[in-house]
Order: sequence, then structure tokens, then C-alpha cells
Amino acid sequence: MARGSAAKDAAVDEKLAELDALPTDRGARSVPLAAALAHRHYRVVAKAARLAGDGLLYDLMPVLLDAYPRFHDKPVKADPNCIAKKAIVRALVALDCDDVGFFLAGLRLRQIEPVWGGTADTAADVRGSCAMGLAASGYPRALVAIAALLYDAEPDARLGAVRAVACGNPREAELLLRSKVLAGDAEPAILGECFTALLSIEAEESLAFVAPYLNQADGVLRELAALALGESRAPGALQVLKAAWSEVLLADEFRSALIRAAAAHRSEAALDWLLSIAGESRLAVAQQVLEALAVYKHNTRLAQRLSALVEERGDRALEERFEKLWNASAASES
Repeated sequence: MARGSAAKDAAVDEKLAELDALPTDRGARSVPLAAALAHRHYRVVAKAARLAGDGLLYDLMPVLLDAYPRFHDKPVKADPNCIAKKAIVRALVALDCDDVGFFLAGLRLRQIEPVWGGTADTAADVRGSCAMGLAASGYPRALVAIAALLYDAEPDARLGAVRAVACGNPREAELLLRSKVLAGDAEPAILGECFTALLSIEAEESLAFVAPYLNQADGVLRELAALALGESRAPGALQVLKAAWSEVLLADEFRSALIRAAAAHRSEAALDWLLSIAGESRLAVAQQVLEALAVYKHNTRLAQRLSALVEERGDRALEERFEKLWNASAASES
């Protein structure tokens, strides 16, 4: 039995190696990938599906749809952790599949598998990807169908639902996302995704909705709200971040989040503000500014301004930090 299993694993590994060695020419990949999608083993099919999606091989869409149902029969054995189904659905989304019936069925998929201490539903990612596919399909009732997934038992499914809703009709999406935030979630990251989505859909209108979460007792939620505001790059968002900075008692973690949020804003006003903070604040805060702005180390003008600021402060520790973050990293990449 063990010998037979080893031989089977070796055959699968060989097939995966063949897929890795396929020519880069798109026309030469379709036939072998179609054959791999007909393979019985979930790992081979998953690999072929990923390559089809990454390569945007639209002619393989019917083959992907045909491959999917094979992994519904005795799914725990045929497709543990939904590895094949997950890859197939993601590929279909990448290929702009508009099979509404397929995606609607996928929203209902559950695959309960034994894990240490109980069971787990491994199909959450499939449901989330099907939500995205449905939202992108143009189906007029897509958000109605996805709404329940915002309250799925699995965090990955809820996160996928938030991202899918954000791709739908803006007015309906805004309503669903606000309702989700008001209802709350055990996972702060999901509410953070809602903040980001709301600010991308209707930035100015969402500022007043997201801003109060900077005053939440939950430190993680405060930080996620700050980062969403910064990444929105909305002009009014910077003023909200500045107002939060003016609090008398500002936790170190939240101060760091506000600095990172301002850096993400990328506006000249945000950079000017951060430079003023670096020039006036204690060493630890100035170092946080250097770290947050290091993603812009190739911005020559900003580098010159920071260099002058660091030199003016005359703090050896800050000079060393600047050299390490800005000059050393830039030199290593050149």
C-alpha cells in the first residue's frame, strides 16, 4: 500500500514538473493545460487552473467549468481543502466568466472536513471567489445574492463578500457595507476592508462615517480606520488624521498608525506634515516618520528634505537610522 502511494505521489510530482516546464508561448500551453485539467488528481488540476488563469487563456474557460463538478463527488477525498475547486473558481474569475448559475451555486458550497479537535469548513475561499465572480458578471441581483455572505460563519468568506460588494453598484454597495460596519464583526480586518471599500466608492461622503472610528476603544479598529483614510488619498482625510493626532493622550501604537496613514496619503500636504512631525517630535517618533516614508526613498526631493532635517536635528541615532533606511537600501538596489 505504501509503495503504491509513493508511486502515485511520484507520478503526480512528475506531472506538476511537466506543467512547470511548459513553453511560455500562450498558443502552445492550451492543449497540455486542457489535458491537465482532465486529470484525476486535485493538485494537477489546481496547478493547471492557476496557469490558465494567470495566462488569461480564455479558450480554457469551458474546460475549467467541466473540471469543477468532478470534485464534488466524495469531496474530502477527491479535493481536500478545496484546493482544486478554489483554483478553478479563481481562474474563472480572472477569465471574466459570466456563468451566473455557476457562481450562485458556489455561494452555497460547504465542505466540512475533520481537523484536530473537530471539523472545519474548507470552502470559505470558494464562496468568496464566487461572490467576486458574481459581482463582476453583470447579474443585476448580484449584491442581493452576496449580502448573506457578509455574515458567513467563516472570516475568509466574509472578507471575500466585502471585496465583491465593493465591485457592485456603488449606491447598493455603500448601503451594504455601512450596514456591515454597524453590525460589527469579530474580525477587525473585515471592518477595515469595509472602511477601505467605502472610501474607494464614495470618498468624501464616507469620511464622516469612518472618522468616528478613530475614537474607538478597540485599538486595532482605530488603526485600520486611520490606514483606510490615508490610503483613500481624499483631501479631507488628511484633516481627519491631523485632528486625531492632536489628542492629548495618544497611544504609541495609534501614533504610529497615523504616521503610516499620512505616508500612504502621498499628498504634498501630508509629506509636509510628516516632515514637521519629524523635526519637532521626540526621537522615537521621528524614527517612525523615517520608516513610514522609506517607501519613497527614490523621491530625490523628499530624500534631500529629510537629509537636511536629520542634519539640522544633529541626533546621531537619527542620522544612523536615516542612513540605513534611505541611503543604504537605495544603494543596494542600484
